[in-house]
Amino acid sequence: MVFSYSSAGFAETGQPTQVHPEQADVQKTPQQIQEAKELEQLSPEEFRLLVLGSQIYLGRFGYGIGPFSGVLDQPTQDALRAYQKYVGISETGTINKETLEHLTDDNRTLDQILPFIPKYRFEDANWEEMVSAHGTWALPNLPVKEALQTSQISCHRKWNLCSVSTAKLAPGYTATLLSYTNLYEIETWNEAEIVTKSAKTGTCVSTILLIRHAEQSITRLTSFERSETDPCTTVIPREIPMQLTDGSQIYRALKHQKSQDAQQILRVKHIMSSKASEPTTP
Repeated sequence: MVFSYSSAGFAETGQPTQVHPEQADVQKTPQQIQEAKELEQLSPEEFRLLVLGSQIYLGRFGYGIGPFSGVLDQPTQDALRAYQKYVGISETGTINKETLEHLTDDNRTLDQILPFIPKYRFEDANWEEMVSAHGTWALPNLPVKEALQTSQISCHRKWNLCSVSTAKLAPGYTATLLSYTNLYEIETWNEAEIVTKSAKTGTCVSTILLIRHAEQSITRLTSFERSETDPCTTVIPREIPMQLTDGSQIYRALKHQKSQDAQQILRVKHIMSSKASEPTTP
């Protein structure tokens, strides 16, 4: 469930609060004023669904509200304030764009699926004729957060070409599987290494592959290049080396990071549980 409505100023009836325009604009930013205008355009049913979705998110995160009625009642406002305080935004007790973005992002984190990524494999038994490898591209010593991808590399001396076929799970609320292949002409092939010529792998981007025999390693050097033609005129020239690594290690790192993120989102459960267990003062 994803909500994109923006809003501010609600009544417990589940409908937008009617206030005088001059009073509504006092101490409000232009963005808040725009959000209020968007709210006025919501039908009662749209507003009820907006509140209902927020209640479901808050309930999932452990803020102790329910049943989910679609009414912005006092318990819902209290839960909103607690959530807003926890994530570090204005404690209004109302639903606004900033709060919705945090709710949606946190829910997306809990829903994130991490498919298993294959291990690293380097096959060089016929080094003089063919080399192949399988792994995941990552920055040196640091897994890439968006590294939900795996690549198959094949180099053939007979054809003087290396091919890199990549399958990537693109980030987003609905994950999309992308696949593409890049071809590299080989410049050097000796007993120690294989080096390709620079190949255009994107707009304003070129790439070189370096395959080392003894280390059984593959490095991809990506260069971002500025030119006199759009859209490359504003590009900051830089080079980014990436290593083909063991995808299972990146999978474990991402799984650990998701677990930590989830604990932060659901931390309020433990806070409220501890408060509930405290003895009450007569």
